[in-house]
Amino acid sequence: MALLNLDLGGTGTTTISEENADQDNTLDITALGDHELIVDGVNATVNSVAGIQAGASPTYTVTNGGNFTLDQGLINASALNGTTFGIEGESSATLDASSISGLNGLNSYDVDFSGEGPGSFTFNKPDVGLLDSYNFNVTGAEAGDQINLGGGDWSLDEGGILNPQDAYRDGALHLTQGNAAVGTQVNAAIEMSQEDYEAYLEDPDAYLNGDSFTYPGEVVCFAKGTMIATPDGEVAVESLAIGDMLLTDTGEQVPVKWVGRQSVRNVVAAQKLQPVRIKQGALGEDMPNRDLVVTASHGMVVDGLVINAAALVNGSSIDFMPWNEMTETVTYYHIETEGHKVIIANGTESETYIDYVDRKVFDNYAEYEALYGAETRVVEMPRPRISSRRQVPMSLRQRLGMESTLAVAQAS
Repeated sequence: MALLNLDLGGTGTTTISEENADQDNTLDITALGDHELIVDGVNATVNSVAGIQAGASPTYTVTNGGNFTLDQGLINASALNGTTFGIEGESSATLDASSISGLNGLNSYDVDFSGEGPGSFTFNKPDVGLLDSYNFNVTGAEAGDQINLGGGDWSLDEGGILNPQDAYRDGALHLTQGNAAVGTQVNAAIEMSQEDYEAYLEDPDAYLNGDSFTYPGEVVCFAKGTMIATPDGEVAVESLAIGDMLLTDTGEQVPVKWVGRQSVRNVVAAQKLQPVRIKQGALGEDMPNRDLVVTASHGMVVDGLVINAAALVNGSSIDFMPWNEMTETVTYYHIETEGHKVIIANGTESETYIDYVDRKVFDNYAEYEALYGAETRVVEMPRPRISSRRQVPMSLRQRLGMESTLAVAQAS
């Protein structure tokens, strides 16, 4: 572990990375001004801060999987004008105020997400109630980004009896927890489009869980390692490229138009975001020919029907995959062709991309936009689609060992 002395006074940018630091680092900041500290792919914890310049607005940017922790108790926050945490891609930042025992000035922070993959920001509120509030303005978040604030249960900030307000206002979702009149209150304004807010409303519990908020968005497609049938044999989905030929269920050869990639952080247990594991042979003889992991809303083709994977769960051979069996970050891939097709994944029939899900949720959407410009509609194939368990035909339920009609109705 390296101990680094950093002068972050005035304006400018300082970067710590594997080129000039260890994987784990302790930072002594000798001066702090309107400076940006970039933590690039390493872990950094601030040990001390001295010489804070009046009215300073420092920025701490974490990128390339880096981790940054700042103990607010080390800072005379009354000298600061603002603080910004920038989180790029699969990186994380923590502001730890747990050791603070008195009011110290600054109570508003900016958190800006950017880049590919899910990032996370964590705030540990003071262990002692301070009759104070903390406010976080969150921008740039996309599907899967995580915000953990305050160590208590969140609720929608709908104002008070004398001043009722919509929780979604001014282009942001407003959350709150605690009460500044009797302790510490934490507020968050999370920048969000109307479309994303409507996605949140469809299943709030999938995104808001205790003190943890996951930015809404559909998680879609095949898990990394899924083998896709091509004229030259099976190819891992992550190895496919635009123009590669695929085999459909009829033996037709179709080219790959685009492969969307989406990474999600393994932190939420809501079934809407859990993948489904279809064990070898669960759908028929050697179908699939090895365990297949897909997202809950991905369409499998069974008996000519397009059925969301979650609707096929029987609790044994087809089930939600436990989070503890997954890596911290999981990457999924969706294959787009010209038109909605049936392809072969791990030896069983499955759908290609259909634009029920906005392409913008994919980490590499910029690639699609550069190639094809404005989004184009995908013509859905003329097959019945089943999205809930109660719609699955009884004969198929019995064959797959699913619940009885009554049990399904009760579960629904």
